[in-house]
Amino acid sequence: MLKYSLLLFFIFTCTNKKEIECKDQGIKIEYLTDIDKLVKNGYICDKYFDDFGIDELKRCKVVFSDSNYKVLYNGFRSRVLFDKKENLKLAINSISPDFKPVKNRPFTLFILNNKLLPVYAISKFSNDSLSVFKIEYIKKKILLSEAINRESKNINVNKLTYQEILSLIPKIKNEFKYKPRKTSLDDFFYDVPYWTEGRE
Repeated sequence: MLKYSLLLFFIFTCTNKKEIECKDQGIKIEYLTDIDKLVKNGYICDKYFDDFGIDELKRCKVVFSDSNYKVLYNGFRSRVLFDKKENLKLAINSISPDFKPVKNRPFTLFILNNKLLPVYAISKFSNDSLSVFKIEYIKKKILLSEAINRESKNINVNKLTYQEILSLIPKIKNEFKYKPRKTSLDDFFYDVPYWTEGRE
């Protein structure tokens, strides 16, 4: 019993120490492209993230981590932003490997659950125009629904400030109405996060 108590104390102490050592780097995100500022800063106080035993996630690595944010990079065109203050996980896909904005080709933005699977997306999903989608995982199938609200159409996340994105997320989750689509994602992505798609 004493050994167990000492073990718990050691784990608790080390965990708290890790959090204390995560210093605020003073970098504020105004637009999603500002994630580059975090990556270039290179400060990493915590390299840990749960890969859930998935090969595509094992290829990812933490490229920045302070008391506010953590950035995960998959080595190609996707990044995951952990906003520690907002308790939010976002994946951003760029059409270009160097993660630079391309005219008329906005980033795809995914809102992730705790398993890093996308549950909402602002994407084309083979459509001509951007729209908001809800993604559900039920009985080994992926159900895709598209928002029908006028506000959900043609949202260019490149042009939104980060604060505008944060304000939009509650609407996506709680206010938008969704209509099921006949087409869906490949069942492969039931366990593998879709934002990893397209990696070389």
